[in-house]
Amino acid sequence: MTLEQELSEAMGEHVADVRASSLMGTKIRRRHRGRRVRVRTAGAALVTVAVAGAVPSYLALTEGPRATVAGPAGTDSEARAGIAPPVEVPRAIKMTVAEARAVLEAAGLTASVEGETGEAGLVVEQTPHIGESVPRGSTVRLVAIDPARPAPSSTTDGPEERMTMPQDLGDLGDGRAFGGVRFGYLPDGLEWGKWSGKNGFGTTSYTTTWQRPGLPEGEYDVQAVVYRDGAVAQLKKRMKGYERQGAEPITIDGRTAYLVRAGEAASQLDENGTLTLVWTENRDVAVEVMMSPGYAGEFGDRAGTEMRKIAEGVEPTR
Repeated sequence: MTLEQELSEAMGEHVADVRASSLMGTKIRRRHRGRRVRVRTAGAALVTVAVAGAVPSYLALTEGPRATVAGPAGTDSEARAGIAPPVEVPRAIKMTVAEARAVLEAAGLTASVEGETGEAGLVVEQTPHIGESVPRGSTVRLVAIDPARPAPSSTTDGPEERMTMPQDLGDLGDGRAFGGVRFGYLPDGLEWGKWSGKNGFGTTSYTTTWQRPGLPEGEYDVQAVVYRDGAVAQLKKRMKGYERQGAEPITIDGRTAYLVRAGEAASQLDENGTLTLVWTENRDVAVEVMMSPGYAGEFGDRAGTEMRKIAEGVEPTR
């Protein structure tokens, strides 16, 4: 194994268990009552646009609505009590790390940066998200990448912008076949999100999403991750962790699986977390399916049944 491969796998192991907060949907629902959650991503994920003319997914999926730097003004009673008023998280997406730090500090926040990019790195993800109200002094987690990888073919935000990255995720013609498996069943009304990601959850892993028409950009109803080769061991380790935390295994077509509620750190169970089903398809392939809290809520007690149907419909393509 080359040094480059070792570094790549080390990076994958470091970020594979990081997800966009599953509780983010709760925060969004309190404000908008949309009962949805954004796509889970991991630091250093290589996200590709699978349709020409689309806005780069690695930016569109995490950017969210624009917000001003200044937070809301405090009340007189807060001032008299010496309580610092909350602030709105400013936009750091598409900025360099140095620029993002300055903007956050100006808003009374601090930055925690993931990604070995230095101050010139490009910020592609931030948590809490743009416009969220947080206490002054809070830390905003930034994920940065080398601006040379991946590189947009244009510097505009227009519909012509596309990624210049390889499309090696398999047959994504209808968004159901990728990473060596095909998803034969999805709940009625879902359509492919027209994006795909590689190596965001370990080397080698692939991900994409499906949602109902009209869902806001960057949100999903069902997300799937296919783990192959070295990434399979990472998911198996997580499955053992679920068992140690008291999760009961289930059987799907003779395969051992875990249907759980996963927290912000996907390895930790959380009764308010994202409905997640994980299983090993064979020795070299494992699969994870996630259903957003809002979408699962619409199914109610049938959400687990739908997740099982998705798993039962998965078939290898190679």
